Amino acid sequence: MNGGKINKIFEIGLPKTGTTSLGKAYRLLGFKKTGWDHKIYDLWKEKGIECLFQYIDNFDAFQDGPWHDCDYKILDQKYPNSKFIILERNNEDWLRSKEMHFSPIYNVNNIRPKYFEWRWATDRDNYIKEEMLAKENKYGEIKEYFKDRPDDLLVMNICAGEGWEILCPFLDCGIPNEPFPHKNKSEK
Repeated sequence: MNGGKINKIFEIGLPKTGTTSLGKAYRLLGFKKTGWDHKIYDLWKEKGIECLFQYIDNFDAFQDGPWHDCDYKILDQKYPNSKFIILERNNEDWLRSKEMHFSPIYNVNNIRPKYFEWRWATDRDNYIKEEMLAKENKYGEIKEYFKDRPDDLLVMNICAGEGWEILCPFLDCGIPNEPFPHKNKSEK
């Protein structure tokens, strides 16, 4: 992978921010990638991050859960010379996408009911406030952690049109001769 300069690439942001598009971009750039896997997610929830190391060793790049839910500081220590990415998305669209995906009322993706967030239906206003605060805190903590290592953290907004021009220089890759992928795009 890139002459051995980069160890691993971890997307460490939040769901519904362009993670599937990032995964497709990883693949187009030639990285062996993995994304959402409910079995690995459940194993991580039950046993903790240590059980993921055997999976991480088999891939170059990671996006979605459980990867962005893990403690990025542990990943940083365990896998030196890795790159980290957080994906931004405007709050209104992010919340709408999360609700459509995780609400038992609006779920259009037929996810397993154990991954529903029932508070979308029972306590929506307070849940939205908590989600916004959690997003702000998580992204703020990540940016603070990497503030003296700007070459190790990329903040990009795929949903706003950022793509190869920001991702490829960060990963020291050439820009592919095709459009940046946009997957799971939902109608507004």
